[in-house]
Amino acid sequence: MNDSGNGDERDPVTRPDHYTQGSIEVLDAILGLELDYLSGNVLKYIARFRFKNGRDDLAKARQYITLMLENYDKLYGKDADDNVRHDS
Repeated sequence: MNDSGNGDERDPVTRPDHYTQGSIEVLDAILGLELDYLSGNVLKYIARFRFKNGRDDLAKARQYITLMLENYDKLYGKDADDNVRHDS
C-alpha cells in the first residue's frame, strides 16, 4: 500500500511499524484476501501483537473471533459452511 515511491519509508499514520513487519503489510493482506471488518481486525491484532500491545492485542483478536462465532449465521449465512473450500 505504499504509494510514496520508496518501499522503505515509514510513516506513523500510513505505514506504522507494527503493521509493516515482515514482507507483507497487514492492510495489503486484508485487502488482498477481501476480508470483512471482523476478519480484518482479527488479522490486524494477530499480526501486530508482538510489536505493539502483546496480550491485549491477542485478547482483542479473541473478542472479534467470539463475535464472529456468536453471529456466524447472521454474518455469513446459515449455509456458509457448505461454501468453505477444503483444498489441502
